[in-house]
Amino acid sequence: MKHIGKILKEHIESNHLVKGEVADKVGISYNYLSTIFKQESVDAKLLEKLCIATGLHPNVVFEIPEELENSYKDIWAKTILGTAKVHISANEDLKAILAEKERVIEEKERTIQILMASAGISIPGRERDSNDNKTTAK
Repeated sequence: MKHIGKILKEHIESNHLVKGEVADKVGISYNYLSTIFKQESVDAKLLEKLCIATGLHPNVVFEIPEELENSYKDIWAKTILGTAKVHISANEDLKAILAEKERVIEEKERTIQILMASAGISIPGRERDSNDNKTTAK
């Protein structure tokens, strides 16, 4: 795990949070909050309260091995609990599914045009210059 106290202090300062207000939200004294800044680790329950009070995402205090980080998709955004990121990796199966979807849509569009033409229905965007739309010069 990373040095929780340093991370917390940097987060509070970079987001211009008032340390006294953070301490009040967590239910601790200002002095104890200053002590936490020097600690490498804190109790999980306290960490939860600190994260909620400051908007710090708990994920930032853990060291996640590279192979685990790439095996799942994280969606992060600016939320009540802190900063988040969206990680969408290239998925070949998804690309194949989307390509097949596009092919099916094109096929359906062609079928619709054929059926409309055989029923005598004009296809939108075509036959704009039909006799009904022409004006005759006098």
